[in-house]
Amino acid sequence: MACYLRKCLWVTLAASSIFIISQFWLMRIYEGYEIPFEDIKVPVILWWTPFTGNQGRLEHCGQVKCYFTQNRTFVSHNFLSSILFYGSNIEFDELPLPRRGSIDWGLLHEESPRNIPMLTSETALALFNHSATFSRFSDVPLTLVDLDSEEDLIGTKYFVPLEEKSRLIREKGLAPLLYIQSDCNTASMRDSYVKELMEYISIDSYGACLNNKKLPERLRLDHVSSLRDSEFLSLTAQYKFTLAFENAVCDDYITEKLWRPLMVGSIPVYYGSQSFKDWLPNKNSAISVRDFAGPKELANFLLLLTTDESRYSEYISHKISRNLNERITNPRLRNALSNREKDVPNEFGNYVRSFECLVCQRSFDKLEERNSYIVNKVHYNCPLPVNPLTNTVDKSNFWVDEFIIGRCKAKLLAQLVLRNISIDRQSFDEQLSTFDPERDC
Repeated sequence: MACYLRKCLWVTLAASSIFIISQFWLMRIYEGYEIPFEDIKVPVILWWTPFTGNQGRLEHCGQVKCYFTQNRTFVSHNFLSSILFYGSNIEFDELPLPRRGSIDWGLLHEESPRNIPMLTSETALALFNHSATFSRFSDVPLTLVDLDSEEDLIGTKYFVPLEEKSRLIREKGLAPLLYIQSDCNTASMRDSYVKELMEYISIDSYGACLNNKKLPERLRLDHVSSLRDSEFLSLTAQYKFTLAFENAVCDDYITEKLWRPLMVGSIPVYYGSQSFKDWLPNKNSAISVRDFAGPKELANFLLLLTTDESRYSEYISHKISRNLNERITNPRLRNALSNREKDVPNEFGNYVRSFECLVCQRSFDKLEERNSYIVNKVHYNCPLPVNPLTNTVDKSNFWVDEFIIGRCKAKLLAQLVLRNISIDRQSFDEQLSTFDPERDC
């Protein structure tokens, strides 16, 4: 009998151990590992364009949880709630069609429309329900994704005093202006403006575009990854002004081209988003190309500022103001920086996770609420490119046609998606050829 009881005890202990171990591994599986397809009973969020590298993970978003995956087999899952797309990687002939009526689409795109011009059309944007773009009106704004912290703006790690910058101009032959670009075919036509500006003021151009000066060899070998390199930032800091021209003009599309010179204390001469002044540390932290009739007038102003220490200093108050609390006076920027989650690094991956969680939480909203989520032009507004010299649409600009054709593609795409017709590239191109851009787009 005693032997029998001991045996039962061992069996009970063994069973308990197996249960505990199984629960441990089940917990491990549910906390970021793949879960068997049929065991998932929470909203499934599918990245259609592989982006995060995760084949499957369960995550808590506040009080709710969702399963995130880039495994396309989940497109048929009963709990599929939303499909997410990374803008630059969208292939319109690979869209998940037919689209079930209850399935939301989400768009994450921090870039200009260079890679996907059809997003310049509200018709294409309206196919999506959730957005994470550079616009402040996006569901998850990426406007300040390239600005890590307030310390970046007010810190003086790379700052070069005005007297030293003047000495470098006199003794080392540095130009007052710096220009570094490697993309010479842009919607903003920035090189055409800079080329004419060079006729009136000296500019050191280190990049492939309008090049007249060589970068240090190490920076030439690894230019892209060196944009936040200490040697690159130190080079930028030596210049009184930096030409900061975006590759395209969109509302709130503000990149490192503006933030980098602000970080090191070189005054940005900016062309791009017309709303960029809304995000400056102070009202005089940058110079807008649009405030001048043309390159000659801009050059005259810069030459005047170069020799006027008092007026020049007004533009770098975020670096030199003795009162640290007065270095950033723009309440919008201060609030945006202070409202960031503490202890969460300003890394792109954290913005991605915020977007995922927003979509997850919206999956639990009532159907009528979910139907109201529609992306529109304020989430991604990029008008037809204009020539910065004339401020008019220039038909000789390759990108004007690309934007117009993109709108035609968007119209045809929306028609096919709304009719749940799978897209064949050859057939799509044939139908597109029947469109008259001026009449139909």
